[in-house]
Amino acid sequence: MANAFKKLCRSSLRDSWPIYLLALITLMAGIGFGSLGVHAMQDETFGQLTEYLDNFISKAGSVIVDRPLVVKNTILNNLLFIGIIYFLGLTVVGTPAILALLFARGYSLGFTFTFLTRQRASEGIVLALTSVVPQNILLIPAIFLASVAALSFSWLLIKRFSNSRLPVMPGLVGYHVLMMIVCSIVAAAGLVEAFITPDLIKAAANFINS
Repeated sequence: MANAFKKLCRSSLRDSWPIYLLALITLMAGIGFGSLGVHAMQDETFGQLTEYLDNFISKAGSVIVDRPLVVKNTILNNLLFIGIIYFLGLTVVGTPAILALLFARGYSLGFTFTFLTRQRASEGIVLALTSVVPQNILLIPAIFLASVAALSFSWLLIKRFSNSRLPVMPGLVGYHVLMMIVCSIVAAAGLVEAFITPDLIKAAANFINS
């Protein structure tokens, strides 16, 4: 099973490397622009976000987290995001929207991480590592894979216009299988965000406030 999966990954990279490259560039561009967005903020906006962050840190150590609610909301929101990418991949015009969603997620990640590290220096790094990194270790690769799969299948549909004999069913089956795997990873990311990240944030907040 493991060998078959490795062969599938190698085949996918060999056949679809331009799509992987396009998705990677889009994600990295989003992260880069998100970082630049922090530096381009007006002082008033930056001050308001800083005040909100300081208030959050001062209270985070004593906040009681409703973990079942966090699990429900986080997993539903992430699955909705993946679902949108999935349905866009079933169309021939979904490519720009898929790239836009991937860019937006990268922008959000870059903005958040840069704001935290810029505002509080070493303390911000600790806060970023505890609040942003844990769930995104799983979530960002899952979104990346979903985007690549959606772009690949959308491109397959486009190519079929010029070659009606091009088989679609094998690609459709593989698309659904990969999306189910992605959904499992996204669900795991939701569990991390609900049961691990809050404790890490509390520890980081107590460390910063001490």
